[in-house]
Amino acid sequence: MAEPRQKLDAILRQIVKDACGKENVYYQPPANLRMSYPCICYEQSKIQNAAADNRVYLQRIFYQLTVIDSRPDSKITKALMQMAKCRYDRPYKADNLYHDVITIYF
Repeated sequence: MAEPRQKLDAILRQIVKDACGKENVYYQPPANLRMSYPCICYEQSKIQNAAADNRVYLQRIFYQLTVIDSRPDSKITKALMQMAKCRYDRPYKADNLYHDVITIYF
């Protein structure tokens, strides 16, 4: 059985592939990496534990996804927002590209 992050990565790659025909998905890319757009860049943002009897019985891992596209109404963002456990955080524009920040726990 694959780790949850690898499962999430596969889902994200399929969403990007369906939207633009490429698999431009980057997990915690280094600053010197040249990314191709449109894409999803994501990273782990927090871990939330639920505990009882002095032990953790549930652990939720949250990821921050950033959709980067040259179009303000990205098909990728719309597809991601159909997923359960997604929350749209904020949009912003930088370097003539539109960025949509989304949080998901997986």
